[in-house]
Formats: sequence, C-alpha cells, structure tokens
Amino acid sequence: MKVLIAIITYNEAMNIESTIQELLDNNNGYDFLLIDNASTDNTCALAKSKGIQSVVHCINSGGAMGTVTSYFLYAYLNNYDILCQFDGDGQHIASELCKIIEPIIAKEADYVIGSRFLTKDGFQSYFFRRIGILLFAKLNSFIIRQRVTDVTSGFRAYGKNVIEFFGRRYKHEIHDVNQLLLLSSFGGARIHEVPVKMRERKHGESEFNFINAFSFPFKGLVNILGCLLQGNQIKKIRN
Repeated sequence: MKVLIAIITYNEAMNIESTIQELLDNNNGYDFLLIDNASTDNTCALAKSKGIQSVVHCINSGGAMGTVTSYFLYAYLNNYDILCQFDGDGQHIASELCKIIEPIIAKEADYVIGSRFLTKDGFQSYFFRRIGILLFAKLNSFIIRQRVTDVTSGFRAYGKNVIEFFGRRYKHEIHDVNQLLLLSSFGGARIHEVPVKMRERKHGESEFNFINAFSFPFKGLVNILGCLLQGNQIKKIRN
C-alpha cells in the first residue's frame, strides 16, 4: 500500500532536521512530503537538504488546517492508500507511526487518531488546553455516538475513502479538527483511536498561544454547529 507521511510545518527550523532524521531512521517504505505554511525561516531549505520534497504555501493560511487541505489534495491526486499527518515540531514520535497505520491496513478503520489520553503515557499537554480538549471530546463523542478522547491530536492517519472525500468531494475549507472529525464521521468513515506517546515541544511556539486559548472554544463551537447543519448534505456527497 502507498503510504504518505505529510510533515506539516510553519517556522520549524529548530525542530525540522531532527524530526526528519527520526522519520528516516524509522522508515518502513513510506513516502515523505513537507507541507509548509509559508515559513519565513529556513525550514524548507533544511528539509530539502535531507532529501524531502516540499509543497510550500505562497501565503500563510492562518492556521495549520490550511496544510490539511493541501495534503488531502496531494494524496488524492497521487493515488495514496494511506495518509498520515506528522507535525514538524518534534512532538510526534516516528516509531509510533505503525500504531496509527495498522488499523487502516487491517481494514478496521478509515480515520485513526493517535490519543495521548488512552494510557496517559508521555506528554499530556498543558492544563488549560486539556480542559478544552476534554469538553470538545465529550461533545464530539455525543454527536458521533462513539467515545473519542483526543480530538485535537495532530497525529492522525486516513484511509483511501477519507482521502477521496476531502481530496475530491468536499469543496469547502477545513477550519479545525472538530470539523474534520465530524465531517469524516458524517461521510461514513469508521473512526478509531489508538494510544500513542508524544513529547513536549523543545523549541519554538505552538499556534495555540494565549490569545488562541480563548478563541479556540468559540471557533470550535461555531464549526461544530456548521457541521451539524451540513450533516444531510455530507451524506449525499458520500454517495
């Protein structure tokens, strides 16, 4: 099966070399692609020096979800069977990739989330962010009638059906992970969580800064409402 690891970045020059080297050291026949959100540092040059191909946004999309749209389109156009998101900030662990890929290979899932909270190993995020994650996890679990614990996890894998859905059928922007999860579920994807470990970021700053910590809940609720309004339309699109 063709597997693409999409490394998403924005100004990760201090993290990207070690992240890529770890991926190369744990490569099980995967293809790698850097999706860069218009970095202003030398992130892309460092990736190129490691032999990694890049797709670079000419302007910043305003958040990481812009890179998600790009990697879905790339994976669809290049006929990949499995697509994985791997953050370029060093928090994800390359040896854990097999955990999120295996349920798709085994045809048990179409959308796999690597969850920090199933076994509570490794870095568990910061206190106030965990509160937000918990609230949205409960809300999303209620809507899709299935327990999910780590809705904001960037460590995800998608099967062919989800790649085709977002790469060809769904024509709108993707604003946050709540929207991505709900639309996938409405589109018929089988959602699955697996326990993974993550690290704390060593260098740079997350896009979830002090201001975003307050705006994230509001935007999340708006996106969830939008998804609910789109529910019937999505069921038609999937057919």
